[in-house]
Amino acid sequence: MEKFFEKLFDIKKIPTKLIFVIWLSSVLLLFVPQRFLTELNITDFLKDYGKYIGITFIISSAFLLVTLISFVSQHFSRNNYRNKIKKSILRDIMYLDNHEKALLREFYINGKHTLQLPLDNETVVGLVNKHIIYQASGTGFTFLHGIYFPYSMTEVAVENLKFEMIDFPTEPTEDEKRRILNERPTWAKEKSLREDRINSRW
Repeated sequence: MEKFFEKLFDIKKIPTKLIFVIWLSSVLLLFVPQRFLTELNITDFLKDYGKYIGITFIISSAFLLVTLISFVSQHFSRNNYRNKIKKSILRDIMYLDNHEKALLREFYINGKHTLQLPLDNETVVGLVNKHIIYQASGTGFTFLHGIYFPYSMTEVAVENLKFEMIDFPTEPTEDEKRRILNERPTWAKEKSLREDRINSRW
């Protein structure tokens, strides 16, 4: 029975537009000049049901006020959460470990905004938890070496991540290129070899 009443009076499930229409109608009936009511031929209706219209006005006004307060509160909560996440990302990209740097370099090595990354890889999971990358689609692919899903870097990470933060020189020497290729994640090397074998058939 308690759950029934909770569902019955759950304001989240009551259409706000309908309540606004009811509130606006009660406002017009209660506060418009008398001559308009006479022209609309609803003077007698207001006399008979005026007290109910007044109650309707009070209840609908209270509902809209609660809805407005809830909206403002949620808006500030979302903003605070986004600011908190942004500060966290800005802090974490300054202290990336070697595995995280190697993974993030893959986006630049491949020249792509979205990459297929192993779902159960510890570094992938860690960067997702830090909000530096996110799963861009719910559709994955099963390969010989595991399950891969498309991931992208978050907007905050893209805008603030500098090449020097991931040890990625803008004009690498041959030695630096070899070092970067040698430090690529194992799954990335295996994926490249697999793609090379497929392309070699053509």
